[in-house]
Amino acid sequence: MKRTTLGAGTWAAIILAATGLTAILSVLVRGLSAVPGVLRADADVLLTTLGLVGAGLALSLLIGGGLALLTWLARLPSAADLLVSGAYLIPPFIGATAWLAALGPGNVFTGRALLPIYSPFGIVLAWVTHYAPLAYLLVRAALSAQGEGPLLAARVHGLSSIQGLRRVVLPLIWPGVGAAAALIGLSLLGNFGVPAVLGFPAKIYTLATLAYARLLNPTLTDPLSAASGVAWLLVVAALPALLLRPRTQGSDPASNFALPAPRRLRRLAWTAVSLWTLIALVLPLSATLLLAFKPAYRPGFTLENFAGALALDSVRRGLWHSVWLALGAAAICALLGLWIARAGQGSRRADAVQRLLTLPYLLPGTLLALGLILAFGRTALYATPLFLMLAYLLRFLAPGVAGGRGAVTPSAANLEFAARLHRVGRWPTFRRVTLPLARPHLVAAFLVIYPLALSEVTLSALLYAPGAETAGVGVLNLLSEGNLRGAAALATVLLLLSLPTLLVPRGRS
Repeated sequence: MKRTTLGAGTWAAIILAATGLTAILSVLVRGLSAVPGVLRADADVLLTTLGLVGAGLALSLLIGGGLALLTWLARLPSAADLLVSGAYLIPPFIGATAWLAALGPGNVFTGRALLPIYSPFGIVLAWVTHYAPLAYLLVRAALSAQGEGPLLAARVHGLSSIQGLRRVVLPLIWPGVGAAAALIGLSLLGNFGVPAVLGFPAKIYTLATLAYARLLNPTLTDPLSAASGVAWLLVVAALPALLLRPRTQGSDPASNFALPAPRRLRRLAWTAVSLWTLIALVLPLSATLLLAFKPAYRPGFTLENFAGALALDSVRRGLWHSVWLALGAAAICALLGLWIARAGQGSRRADAVQRLLTLPYLLPGTLLALGLILAFGRTALYATPLFLMLAYLLRFLAPGVAGGRGAVTPSAANLEFAARLHRVGRWPTFRRVTLPLARPHLVAAFLVIYPLALSEVTLSALLYAPGAETAGVGVLNLLSEGNLRGAAALATVLLLLSLPTLLVPRGRS
C-alpha cells in the first residue's frame, strides 16, 4: 500500500512536469521558423532588453549587496531586514504604478512629471526598488551562513578590515552572490508588468512585452508563431542564468559569535537603511495611497476612486477571480508539493522529476503562457478561469514542492513508522502525525504563493478573456485608459488583500 501511495505522488509529478515541458517545447517548435525574422526585425528590442536587464541586475546587486554587507558588519537586528525587504513585498507592476503616482505626469505631489518615468530610467527604477531587497536577503543569508570567524581570523593575522573583506569574506560569499544574480536576472528577463506599465506608453518594448504585442497584432498572419519566435530569444537569453547553478556553502556554527561593532558604523548602517526605506518604500507607497484617496478636482479625501473602479464589472470579476485563484493555487500547490515530496523521498528519478517542475517557475512566464495556448487553445478549458488555475499551478508548484521537501525529514519518517508499528491507519497517521509536523512548511509555502498568485499579471495578460479577467489585468486596463486614480485604488485593494500574509512574522534566513 505504501508503494502505491508513493507511486501515485510520483506519477502526479510526472504528469505535471510533462504538461509544463510539453507547453514549453511546443513554443520552441512553433517559433523556430520565426526566429530569423525576429532577429532581423527586432534586434533592437533584444539589445534594449539585455541593456535594461543588465542595468537592473547590476544596480540591484550593488545596492542590495552593499546594504547586506553594511548591516552585517554593523550587527543590526532583524528589524533592519524587515525595513530593507519591505519594498520586495510590493508586486513589481504595483511598484511601477506607485512610481507613476509619485513621479509621473499627474502625480499626487505636483500634478506634473518630476522625472521621465515613461523611459528606460523608470523601468530600471521600478525594477531596482523591487529586486534590490531580494539581493539583500540572499547576500545577507550568505554572510550569516559564514559567520564572523573568517573576518576575525583575518584581523588576527594582521589584515585590515578592508583587506579582510576583500580577501576572505567576499570570496566566501561569491556562491551566494552568484545565486542572487541568476535568480534576479531570470526574474528581470521575464518581468512583464513593469515594462507594460512604464514602457508601453513610450513604445519601449522588452522581449516579454514584445511577445504580448505580437500575439495581439491583428495584421500578422500567424501571431502565435511570431510571439513564439520572440519567446525563443527569451529562452536563449535565460540560458546563462539557468546553467549557472552555484553551490552555496553551509553555515559554520562555530563562527556565529558577535564581534563589537563601532558606533559610527552602526549609525551609518541605520542611516543607509532608513534612506533606502524612505526612497524605495515610503515615497511610492504614500503616493499611491494619496492618489487613491484624493479626489481629482478638489481638496480632501474620498472613496470615489474606489467606487469608480469597483463599479466596473470587469474589475469586480477580476478581484473575485484573483482572490479565489490565489487561495486555491496556494492551497493546492502547498498540499500537492507535500504529497510529491513525500512520494519522491529517497528516489533519484523522483528528484529529477521535481527539478523539472521548477522550469515553469524559473523560465519567463511568457513562455509558459504561449505554450498553454498552443496546447489547450482548442479545448473547452481555454479562456476560462480554470485555464488560469492550470497555469498558476504549473507556475507556482515549485515553491510548494520546496516547502514539502522541507517537511520530509528523518524524524518525521520515524514518527510515521512508529505510528504504523502501533497499527495506526494511513489516514489517521497523516492527520495526527504527518500534517501537524508539516503544518509550518505548508503555511510557509502558502504565504509565499498566495501573494504571487494574487498579483500575477504575466500569465493573466496573455491567457485571460472577457469574463475571465484578473485584478492585475484590471490595473493594466485602467492605466491604458488613463485612469491613474482608479488604478491606484485597485492597486491599494490588492495590497490590502495581501496584507494578512505580509504581516506574518518571517525569521532571519
